[in-house]
Amino acid sequence: MMCESMTRRSIAVLILAAAMAVGPMAQAAGFATPGVGIKARSMGGAFRGIADDWSAASYNPAGLAFLKSSQLNLSLGTYDPRAAYTPNISSTSFDGTEHRDIGFNAANGLEHYPIDEVWPMPSVAGFAAPEAWNGFVAGAAISFPYDVNYAWDLYRVPANYETDYQFTEQNYRTDMDVLDIHPTFAKKLSDNFSVGLGIGLTNGDVVFRRPIFVANELGMNFDEYPFNQFVGDFRLEGNGFALGANAGIMWKASDNLTVGISGQTPITIPISGTAELDMAWPTDDQRDNSLVVVDGDTVRTKLFFSGNYDPVVQSQNQPHSASQYDFDLKLPAQLGLGLGWQASDRLMIGFDGVVTFWSAVDSWSIVMSDGGLRAGTSELTQLTVPFEWKDQVKISGGFDYAYRENLMIRGGAYYESGASADSTFSPNFPNDGDVFGLAGGFAVTLAGHMELAAAQEFAFYSSRTIDSFGGADGKTVFPGEYSLTRYETILSMTYRF
Repeated sequence: MMCESMTRRSIAVLILAAAMAVGPMAQAAGFATPGVGIKARSMGGAFRGIADDWSAASYNPAGLAFLKSSQLNLSLGTYDPRAAYTPNISSTSFDGTEHRDIGFNAANGLEHYPIDEVWPMPSVAGFAAPEAWNGFVAGAAISFPYDVNYAWDLYRVPANYETDYQFTEQNYRTDMDVLDIHPTFAKKLSDNFSVGLGIGLTNGDVVFRRPIFVANELGMNFDEYPFNQFVGDFRLEGNGFALGANAGIMWKASDNLTVGISGQTPITIPISGTAELDMAWPTDDQRDNSLVVVDGDTVRTKLFFSGNYDPVVQSQNQPHSASQYDFDLKLPAQLGLGLGWQASDRLMIGFDGVVTFWSAVDSWSIVMSDGGLRAGTSELTQLTVPFEWKDQVKISGGFDYAYRENLMIRGGAYYESGASADSTFSPNFPNDGDVFGLAGGFAVTLAGHMELAAAQEFAFYSSRTIDSFGGADGKTVFPGEYSLTRYETILSMTYRF
């Protein structure tokens, strides 16, 4: 008996130690964060058939109808992806036989990591479930269901492409935050059946940056390597707002088995803002660098090989331009099924299966709305960021065990298929292949009302090798070796009343 007790205590200590370890958080497949809710996350996301706390607003809003008390929650995580990329990028010459540096040779063959940035990831929720409402529950949750934060230092202009323009260290950057304010309502239709509906008030903020390559159309002898393409520093910032919704049903099939089905609508956020382009004009005194350019009704002489900053006329080449833009940020629909099994008075087991329809995310088609960006002899009026992602399947299982009356021990595991495609893979969105995740956590109840909890997740992504496709030049395909490991810690405080 004593050995059994000591074994149980040892297991509990190990789980608690893992749950209290400090680690960072990164996004799951696509743009999505790994989820919300301390209990759901501790159980590996196997929560749609249980859905018995505030996070049901995300997993299955129908579960809120069975809440036994009102509750307020505050959760906090941190964000710091552990990605690595070893580039293998080159460009072929016109005869297709010679590989030449287009700005990545200094990075090729060396393992690179994103520039370290730590981001807090809070969520807040409150739901009222008074007895007088007869099984009707209402409230709201505020969280970040989608988030991407990557910044890389990968690009250097080729040694013989001399320019006085300085690229920032964050020459590849993606910062995308989607805030969801989620009013949610649930109603118990009988003792064993409920429905729920949530409305997503969704705000998206996007920062995107990368070098772009502009074909040199000046002709011979101006377009010899490395001047066959000019280089620009492209960046944009913008935001937008849209509405979405999710809904679910909960059926208590027996005293021990509960079935939950839920889904969410696709959301399209119209993003608009300002795009900017700085051309990194080369310096080559040996070239006849004057050219007459017709720009509408204006005829001017443009100097393409005199650098960005002429000592007499600082804006000689007008290297900087800006334009308003817009594009649709598409977020996917989702459909899931969950089971909750009360195996004993102390043990609850959950199973989940969910499909996320990432195939709807085909591209960002960024359209300049007021003339475009000056990019040499022409204007850049549209830039496409391709995705061509595929639908994703996630299968998870977890448990919730009452170790003591006021101490819950939780754990779970999941498998998640990758969504991204080899043909469009890039460090701006370096989600790797399939992922296997492990999670654990605990919750302590104080004075019958206050719950303090922690969760830890470890996610191991399969490494990925991207080959060169079509003479990849850093525009859409980024060949090389990718790897990603994710660790996440969440702390939570819930007050029930």
